[in-house]
Amino acid sequence: MTIDTIEEVRAELRGCVFTPAERKSLEVELAELIRQRNEALAAEEGA
Repeated sequence: MTIDTIEEVRAELRGCVFTPAERKSLEVELAELIRQRNEALAAEEGA
């Protein structure tokens, strides 16, 4: 997981036309990536 991956998914959501199911899938993927990033950042701060 990287910041680049998060930005790539955000760009896809902004710049493309998706079916509702495709958009929902990408939104779920984005939310999971952000959750993982935040969890990693919190672990670093607590270390």
